[in-house]
Amino acid sequence: MKQEKTYTLDELSSLTAVPKRTIRFYVQSGLVPKPEGANRGAYYLKSHLERLLEIQKWRNAGISLKRIGELLSTPDVSAIPDKLPKPGDLSVRSHIFLHRGVELVIDPAASELSSADVAQLVRHMLNFFSSQKDIEVQTEGETEDEQ
Repeated sequence: MKQEKTYTLDELSSLTAVPKRTIRFYVQSGLVPKPEGANRGAYYLKSHLERLLEIQKWRNAGISLKRIGELLSTPDVSAIPDKLPKPGDLSVRSHIFLHRGVELVIDPAASELSSADVAQLVRHMLNFFSSQKDIEVQTEGETEDEQ
């Protein structure tokens, strides 16, 4: 029976380039599971190594530890909730004027639409409003003729 590779805290720190103190903090915070064993006999498994590498990947991408905790606590990645904006957060959106009083706002990052998809959507919306305008003009003309 093949035994799973184990790591000491020093080995784990060396493999991940995460300081030992930070690993302990992650364990204390619940981001990384507690090691197997206790005290000086404590050891880490491949799952600990993978978790630390995942945390490092997200930290390097600028994600906060709080958000990483949310991501790690969601078992289904497709069910990860969107990050809620906080006061002062910056977002870039496209605002497309369609008709008087009607504007289409697209958040490119959240919508996952390609530029071709957005162009097609805008064409359909403009066609819709164009056809509505034709109906308005016909209706107004009929009303004048009836009087």
